Amino acid sequence: MQILVTGSQGRIGRYVQAQLEEAGHAVVGFDQAAGDDIRDPAAVRAAAQGCDGIIHMAAMLADPKDDPNAVMHVNLQGLWHVLTTAEALDIRRIVSFSSVNAMGIFIGESVPDFFPIDESHPCRPGRPYALSKYLGEEMCRLFTRRSGITTVCLRPPWVSFPEQYPHIRQRWAEKPESEWTPIWEYGAFCDVRDVAAAAVLGLTCPDPGHARLILAADDSITSGPTSRELARQIHPEVEWRGGEEYERDPFRSLVDNSRAKAVLGWQPRYSWRGL
Repeated sequence: MQILVTGSQGRIGRYVQAQLEEAGHAVVGFDQAAGDDIRDPAAVRAAAQGCDGIIHMAAMLADPKDDPNAVMHVNLQGLWHVLTTAEALDIRRIVSFSSVNAMGIFIGESVPDFFPIDESHPCRPGRPYALSKYLGEEMCRLFTRRSGITTVCLRPPWVSFPEQYPHIRQRWAEKPESEWTPIWEYGAFCDVRDVAAAAVLGLTCPDPGHARLILAADDSITSGPTSRELARQIHPEVEWRGGEEYERDPFRSLVDNSRAKAVLGWQPRYSWRGL
């Protein structure tokens, strides 16, 4: 297949492009670094000519210094241009990068209602980036309902890169409390190579219609305490819904990836304890 990849030269985009090419797909890159503008509908449509699918990653990220109006403009209008391009060109599948921030309980925004966290958790985003990702998911859902075009929205947490792991271990050895201070991300992470694999699978998995899928490693990233111990220590007031699986695997992720596995046929390869 020929795949349009927006944000193709970003840190994640380069891994996605490499895995697409390794799987035998042709890639059409679209990136601000190459002079492309996701806010230009004609440019998006021209790039998508002849494509069979789209992986959409072009976005402004969660930097508090960014202008909130620009975040909304780029993230929502850019996604709209991708969706309308797909409809105009009869491209039947879109994999769109959302974020766990759409839930409004990450990057210190609020405390979760329960552990482990899964897609059933209510979404209550308030910050511009988080809100743009939640509204983007809703746009995809309603677009699929109207057009029948498949939209797979991926919700990665912190996307980690191989070169970062030694530095994290060193920092935690020197200052253990930095693991949860000033904020704790529930030990959730997903290696960039696993994130890219999920995006590629989203193009060819059995049609889910519209799906919102949390991506996470199978285990928590932690300096030593188990997942349950950290949950008790940092958020003792949060309801615990975990079962015997946390007795069998004490470091099991507090962010549930089972739906992504079921829908995509995905299995994360990289774990904190295996790195």
